[in-house]
Amino acid sequence: WGIINVFLNDYLSEDRGFSVEMATTTLMCFSLGYALGLVVGGAGGRFLYQIDNRLPALLAGITAIMGCFPLWYLLNNVDESTPYYITVAITIIAGLGAAPTGPIIKATLTNVTLPRARGQAFALFNLFDDFGKGLGPFFVSLLIVHFGGRLRAFNLGVLGWIFCGVANLLIFFTVARDERAIQMAIAAEIHSFSTVD
Repeated sequence: WGIINVFLNDYLSEDRGFSVEMATTTLMCFSLGYALGLVVGGAGGRFLYQIDNRLPALLAGITAIMGCFPLWYLLNNVDESTPYYITVAITIIAGLGAAPTGPIIKATLTNVTLPRARGQAFALFNLFDDFGKGLGPFFVSLLIVHFGGRLRAFNLGVLGWIFCGVANLLIFFTVARDERAIQMAIAAEIHSFSTVD
């Protein structure tokens, strides 16, 4: 995210020859794809959850990993001579791949956390999410200095989405057990309250 939020507009205009307006339009197209990806994550995750509560983790993981490829293409191959429709399509697809993880992870976290602990769980989630957004640009800037240029640093930085995707795919193996444990704990609490009355 540090690449997209902080560096991408300048990179496209300075290193890839885009006009400032075209670079900004490209980021707007990414945002459009991201908005569509949020809908895919929310609706698709819900649909898959109704089939099997493990499947949303696959959607989140696969889209995060697949989102890397159009972003790498954008960083390495798209320049001012690339037809406009290709730039727009690649950028929308990259945004589409980046987004589904967010709503799926939040829904999953809700389903595997006791109600009394959800505030703490989401506080930690938001803390680490915001911490990453703040440190991401710092680490990318260190990579830029280390590699002596932005392209290699950005290509390496995009690998973070691969790790995110793999982590989401691993949730597939634990989420059903975790959700069952939470449901049993909630049922036990409800039973204990009903026997007290």
